Amino acid sequence: MSRFLHQPFVALLSLALALALLALAPVALPAGADPIDENPCTDTADATRDYTVDVDGDTATGVVAFPEQDPRALVVFAHGYSHASASWVEHSRWAATELGAAAVAMDYRGTHVGEDGAIRGWQVAEGAADMIAAARDLEGRCGGFDTIVIFGVSMGGNSSGLALAAQPTRLDGTTPLFDWWFDLEGAANVIETYQGARALAAANTFARYAQADIEAEMGGTFEEVPEVYADRAVVNRVDDIAASGVKGVYMVHGVEDGLVPFDQAAELYALLTEAGVPTTFDIKVDNGGAESGTTLSGYAVQGSPLAGHASETSTTHVVMRAGFDRLRALLVDGEPICKATTLSNPVIRPTISRGC
Repeated sequence: MSRFLHQPFVALLSLALALALLALAPVALPAGADPIDENPCTDTADATRDYTVDVDGDTATGVVAFPEQDPRALVVFAHGYSHASASWVEHSRWAATELGAAAVAMDYRGTHVGEDGAIRGWQVAEGAADMIAAARDLEGRCGGFDTIVIFGVSMGGNSSGLALAAQPTRLDGTTPLFDWWFDLEGAANVIETYQGARALAAANTFARYAQADIEAEMGGTFEEVPEVYADRAVVNRVDDIAASGVKGVYMVHGVEDGLVPFDQAAELYALLTEAGVPTTFDIKVDNGGAESGTTLSGYAVQGSPLAGHASETSTTHVVMRAGFDRLRALLVDGEPICKATTLSNPVIRPTISRGC
């Protein structure tokens, strides 16, 4: 270095070189940490994370799972009565690892644990708002999705149907938020569900809880606020669902369902078809060699071979299995949902009618 350079200048130059070398050196990560990915919606861990999102100034909670690669699809799971997001941890992990989709399940604000440890709350309006907020939040965080599916089971059919009926859009303000709706053994007519629970309440704790929780959600009995019950019955919101821009609906229901009567699915399918929404209605008669679930005849017939109401934590019940298989066909194989009716029983297993 030239002897004419002053020492202060030499010191500054040395400091600059040191900083440059430091910037090139690898940065040590804390133990167990993964390098930061450009997309925050990827994860090398086969696990869910706790998730929160703001909904009108309240905090909604749930769980979320991300795949290793940038997700092109989002699945929004809608849980049923006496369940919460914890029932969807394994299903969310499956969607991330097997389908390459981001997956989220919300708790529905107001859902709580009762004194006896039972999960309580028929919070379908809150659930609808929570799922809309979560889908939009993750759309922004993840840089958008090609496909967003809303997937409801049992009471989740009520909350997911209301989410569609709200006609939410993506962040651009014009594109429909939800592309496809999966409705497994869905409670499409909360008025009928309420009346059934009320009729059994004196002799059945589960029914008594359901009656009380539906009344709490609606703000009174059916006689006191019939207009609220009517507004939150999915069968009364089909025109709104059709106007949501949903591309198609997949429905599956066991004919011996002992919790959500099969007629609710039949009614909803007829209305969706009349409204011009492409809908596949998958009717399950037998249990396919797996568990039957809750059947109408279950208390009188032990080991029923018929398909009843599935537990939403199951991966083997014929109704749940059908829903997950169809979700894979949609997201992995690219098979759109078309207008179809299928019937499955020990003798007849063909597709009865189909048309795209």
